[in-house]
Order: sequence, then structure tokens, then C-alpha cells
Amino acid sequence: MQSLFTASEFVLKYPKIYGIATPLRHLKLGYVLITHADFDVVYEKEIFNFNRESEHQAYLLTYLDDDTQLLVIKNKGTQQYFYPKYKQVDYLLCSISEGEINIEIVKIVSKLKGISICFALDNPNKKDLLNFTQLQ
Repeated sequence: MQSLFTASEFVLKYPKIYGIATPLRHLKLGYVLITHADFDVVYEKEIFNFNRESEHQAYLLTYLDDDTQLLVIKNKGTQQYFYPKYKQVDYLLCSISEGEINIEIVKIVSKLKGISICFALDNPNKKDLLNFTQLQ
């Protein structure tokens, strides 16, 4: 039986993921995001990792300049990390489309009060990538 795809052709792709380091608790971070004029912010319920074992708090951000939507997900969930390779990262900034995150958004988030740093993370391995591909 001939396969339609070879293993090398079957590659999952996902836009760059950014890590956010901050001492802010989830509600305080939400307040900082909501009060910024460039964003419309909605609290997102029920963001789970791929195997649905861990629930993660999150905010849906809409960048008002171009209506780009992305998620700010708390990395540490009820049972596991959303991106286990980066346990030191407090929050993840993730696209909910196939497009890359507008770099202007990263610059704005980096300058928000209480944000220590916002930086690009390495691409996830295939197992961890499943957590992110389900967000699209």
C-alpha cells in the first residue's frame, strides 16, 4: 500500500510563540491589558492542553489597529504546563490564526507595566505543538 505522504512531508507548523515573564498575578495582568488603549480584552474560559488534563487561564486579545487576535495563556495550569519546556515562563503569547504575531504587539506587551520581558521561544516539539495547534 502506497502512502500519500512521507513522514518528512507531514510537518505541523505554528506561528512563533512568545514568552512573557512577569510577577503579576492573572487578574492584575488582565487589568493591565484591559486598560491599554490598543487592545480589546476578553477573559477566555476553558483553555485546556491537548489531552484535556490541565486547564489554563487565558485572555483573548484583539489588537485594535488591525483586528489581529491572539491569546495570552497562563503557562502553569491546574495539572501541567501548557509549554513544559519553558516552566520559567509565566504566560505565553500565541496566535490563534496561521499568521505570525504582529511585532508591534510584542513591543507593546514588552513595555506594559509589570512585564519583565516578552521574548520569542523556540519552536515546540511535535508533542508540545499539539497544545498550540488546537487553538486555531
